[in-house]
Amino acid sequence: MVVDDDPTMLTLMHRVLEDAGFEATTVNGGRAALKELCRATLNGGLYDAILLDIAMPDINGWRVLDAVKSNPLWADMRVIVVSGFVQSPQALMRVARYDGVFVEKSADFDRTVVNVLGRLTAEPVAQS
Repeated sequence: MVVDDDPTMLTLMHRVLEDAGFEATTVNGGRAALKELCRATLNGGLYDAILLDIAMPDINGWRVLDAVKSNPLWADMRVIVVSGFVQSPQALMRVARYDGVFVEKSADFDRTVVNVLGRLTAEPVAQS
């Protein structure tokens, strides 16, 4: 699931992720993200990962991250936190505490997200 308040970014990431072989659902804003997570939970399905923007006007990404990680039904979802702004060391530690990954929006942002998402959602290799 891609969560951002920028429709252009939502469209771009939807296209990039689907072109890379991922299924992508996009939601506009933090409130919509929490509603979508509740809907998915009620329908018996959860997302493998959340690509979560931090700077959103309704409910910011930090609050969404806290809600996801404090809910036992959602706590195991992988979260990639994204921002176009430089984050403080404390903010990066907050992401790490939740076993999340931080990706800065930059020129190669789309490629970086696909690479990180591929590593996070890869099935473990069976040991023989």
